[in-house]
Amino acid sequence: MDNKVKGLTARTFFQKYQIFVIFAVMVLFFSIMRRQYFTPSNLISILIQAGMLGIVSIGMTLVIMTGGADMSVGAVAGASTLAALWWVVNGNMPYGTGLILGFGVALLIGTINGFCVARLGIAPFVVTLGTMFLAQGSQYMFSQGGMNISYGFPRAFLLLGRGRFAGIPMPIVIFVVIFLLSLFLTEQTPLGRYIKGTGYNQFAAELSGIRIRLNVFLVYVFSSLLAAILGLVLCAFQQFVSPDHGNSFLMDSLLVTLLGKALLDGKTTVYGTAFGALLLRSFETGLAMMGLPVTVLSVSKGALLVAVLLLNLIKQKRMEGRTE
Repeated sequence: MDNKVKGLTARTFFQKYQIFVIFAVMVLFFSIMRRQYFTPSNLISILIQAGMLGIVSIGMTLVIMTGGADMSVGAVAGASTLAALWWVVNGNMPYGTGLILGFGVALLIGTINGFCVARLGIAPFVVTLGTMFLAQGSQYMFSQGGMNISYGFPRAFLLLGRGRFAGIPMPIVIFVVIFLLSLFLTEQTPLGRYIKGTGYNQFAAELSGIRIRLNVFLVYVFSSLLAAILGLVLCAFQQFVSPDHGNSFLMDSLLVTLLGKALLDGKTTVYGTAFGALLLRSFETGLAMMGLPVTVLSVSKGALLVAVLLLNLIKQKRMEGRTE
């Protein structure tokens, strides 16, 4: 009897926390294959990369909570960063004025997205795809036809990517602040409940008196502003910016949001997205350290998402079978 109870307890524990068990096994596997994987410097590198991805993914998460998607985040990251720094580095514009200009670009695009989706009722994919092309074109306009910036950054700006606070790298600190604020917003405030309600059922939410148009508008603006923050942090970390700056973060932000949703029984949450970002960057780093080519890395990310979705489907089927 005791053995049966223990077996059931172990099985229940694995079914409930299987993704965390799988994550631990993955880390153990890469640590065995490459001893450099589980070292303080590499773990910090993973956290930095996961933190930067998490910044933009939180914005994507809030947009998806309302039933939409923001295809412009990668292009906004590049456009706002170039707008903020081009004339600072190549002209006499003060650093503070450059930041205002950069965030102004992000605010403008977020406003266009939010207004078109919330007020005009245009499909989010169509609107944000259009602003994506708008932002991509503005990148070349801001950079005088596609020139890069690789030197001359203000020292205060570089602290965003290379500085430390209490010994913690600034990209991680910035992500933690955004994460905690977003977590409090979505889990502890009426606005967070309204945002979730908008995504669950817009018709019922509107009948309940929720201002769904305002909520949708705000999340698109917030998403664009977070994309601008990502662009600046990424530039400060790499000490380099080009017109394709941040483009790769579009698909990755969608991927980790879906990963987080699949990992937590179909619920779109800020903490699920944060764990998805950590899982993806840990997975990518391990494969890269094993010497796999870039093409294999891209295929592996897709395979990871499919595997997690299948795992979640199996889990849901088992739960449905128990309730019948």
